[in-house]
Amino acid sequence: MTQYALEVATCTDAGRVRKLNEDSLITDAARGLAALADGMAATKGADIASGIATATLLQGLATAQNVAPRAAAHAAFANANRAIRDRVKTEPALSGMGTTLAAAWFRGDRVCIAHVGDSRVYRYRMGRLERLTTDHSLVQAQLASGAMTSDEARQSRSRHLVTRVLGAEEQVVPDLAEHEVLTGDIYLLCTDGLHDLVDDTAIGNVLEVLEPNLNLAAATLVEMANDRGGRDNISVILVRAHDSSQAERPREDDDQGFLGWLKTKMGS
Repeated sequence: MTQYALEVATCTDAGRVRKLNEDSLITDAARGLAALADGMAATKGADIASGIATATLLQGLATAQNVAPRAAAHAAFANANRAIRDRVKTEPALSGMGTTLAAAWFRGDRVCIAHVGDSRVYRYRMGRLERLTTDHSLVQAQLASGAMTSDEARQSRSRHLVTRVLGAEEQVVPDLAEHEVLTGDIYLLCTDGLHDLVDDTAIGNVLEVLEPNLNLAAATLVEMANDRGGRDNISVILVRAHDSSQAERPREDDDQGFLGWLKTKMGS
């Protein structure tokens, strides 16, 4: 169990180009879990793969409260990978389907971050946005080697090529990390439909202005990605850690007056 009361907001949209939303989101504040997946497939099955991943993860972690977080997350990702591949065996038409998966699992005063692919997890703490995951992608590898600049990466036609996904191989190992959670922390999980079009500075500005209303912040991030082309499905989860002894309710104020100013600041 987490020692914090978790406030959760989600928003997902197909975007302006694609007809089908192939992302999948799950949240369970009582169990301290938030996760999202971005499905992909050569022909069909992307939405199936992402749905299998999130459902299997939730089932696995829900029964692992007494298991060390990293071990439990590693096993849950392995089970999700196996479930996707087993589905292909029974339905060959789905061959080639796979998915990213990013999860934040809050236990006690810590959070376990696990991910495969280019869906991301960020932390917003005391006015500073920090990315907690590193993309498993061809572009990220080129950035790390110095073969590409960040500006070139944003324009690269290879930016959607991921190097690690669930369903592609018999064994897929997630990146795992644990972090201390502080009261007031906000954790952002998102698919590449957001971070491809809205950079980290703009994301941080949205959270700075709208963090009192997480639902509005999540919706605004999705709207900004759509305003910039909406080339892919866009999914956002925001999780705020409240002191459980002084749990706050989400603010119900009408913050729409912020939006015009925010769009001007962001250049949308």
